[in-house]
Amino acid sequence: GLIRTSSGFSIRVTRGLSALRQAHTIVLPGIDDLDVHPPPAAIKALKAAAARGARFVSICTGAFVLADAGLLAGRRATTHWMDAPLLKARHPDITLDSDVLYVDDGQVLTSAGIACGIDLCLHVVRLDHGAAVAATVARRMVVAPHREGSQAQFVTRAADTTDSGGLEGTCIWAR
Repeated sequence: GLIRTSSGFSIRVTRGLSALRQAHTIVLPGIDDLDVHPPPAAIKALKAAAARGARFVSICTGAFVLADAGLLAGRRATTHWMDAPLLKARHPDITLDSDVLYVDDGQVLTSAGIACGIDLCLHVVRLDHGAAVAATVARRMVVAPHREGSQAQFVTRAADTTDSGGLEGTCIWAR
């Protein structure tokens, strides 16, 4: 039926957890309330899918669902930098890297924020269908065709604004 999202729109869900029995790739979107844990039936379905080799892709805080299911234990993963301390506190068995856009750990892939989720999904398209198809999808979406997952989520140092010479120094260098 219709499931209302936290963003205010509804999604029509036509299949239940039984769909995970055949899924090759399972994408977990971000969740808003990190104090709400997945129900036991969802955990059981995710574990069963993992046991048969399904691939998992989590966007942002979707990593919390994977962690609650035990699917990140002993793995390298990421999530949004703001939520990384909470994920690490709850699940110290995860090798958490909150300084990257996404992590491909084989069967389980995780991304930082929403925009990084786009990077991760393009990475998955590249793995499954090649660089040309991924570039076409990126062009259609008007996003960068490829950002390495190892890039930093953000840069804490502000740009140097002390130089009042404008572009003169650069123009001299270029000439």
